[in-house]
Amino acid sequence: MSATYNSVPVSIVISTFEEGGALASTVRSVLSASYVPAEVIIVDDGSTDGSTERDWPPNVHVLQQEHSGIAHARNVGAEIASQPILVFLDAHCSVDQNWLLPILGVLESVPDALVGPSVRDAREPGFAGCGAQIIDPLFTYRWSQSDNYGVREVGLVPGGCIAVRRECFLGDGGFAPFREFGLEDVDLSLRWWRAGHPLLGAPQSHIVHCFRTHAPYRPEPQAWVENVLHTALRHLSGERLRSSVRRCSQFESFNAAIAALLAQPWIAGHERIEMSACRTINGYIEQWAPRAWTPYALAAKRG
Repeated sequence: MSATYNSVPVSIVISTFEEGGALASTVRSVLSASYVPAEVIIVDDGSTDGSTERDWPPNVHVLQQEHSGIAHARNVGAEIASQPILVFLDAHCSVDQNWLLPILGVLESVPDALVGPSVRDAREPGFAGCGAQIIDPLFTYRWSQSDNYGVREVGLVPGGCIAVRRECFLGDGGFAPFREFGLEDVDLSLRWWRAGHPLLGAPQSHIVHCFRTHAPYRPEPQAWVENVLHTALRHLSGERLRSSVRRCSQFESFNAAIAALLAQPWIAGHERIEMSACRTINGYIEQWAPRAWTPYALAAKRG
């Protein structure tokens, strides 16, 4: 791999599954920026559309794996990355010319941070979000409006673009073993905050994300319900846990999802989080999600 004069010590990790031409457009955008990452690692999560079968530039590396979901694919990319900074980027994004510099600046001054940029919706470019907050027991999150000023604490770093030092990410265990996609970013942010590390938004770093109403493949509903339940079991207890489980029970795939999840060693994951935590989930919810569980917890008590 030959580094250019404006190469920066970053490994971009892109998990892709049936992304078609969006993947090549994303890579092209990254490599056309003013500061080019030392390497781009594409982890093909079992695509059948041929989107990774092309002549890529020398600093773009493609790994193939059986379809295992975004969390596993990103972990694989992080393991083989050669650079000290990881940026996990969705395969349907475009980036501004100087997008990497603010992120690198944050990680230089706050090495243990999890960092996200300002993100615009390709369909509604008038709104930019930087960081997010959980708003309900299903861990749905709402973007916080970007002010384009200084670095700020956020309640959650959404998964479309996450920057972190590789040694910190791997030291924390990477993404949890979630299925398909969804909630892996929520779980990572919760673990990060509870371990005492900062969640930061860098609003002067800009990317555009294609938020889709329909994925280019058929998602598996049970997988998403499993991921919600997995997150709840890893982090919650008492009435909040009951509220999240009750909300999940409204979905048709609930019985299969809870049966599959309970057959997994989720208790060990919960115990590891509790052992490494220096801040409580109650403290997180009070600060960052004060209304997410309130009405559902009350309903659960009445029930």
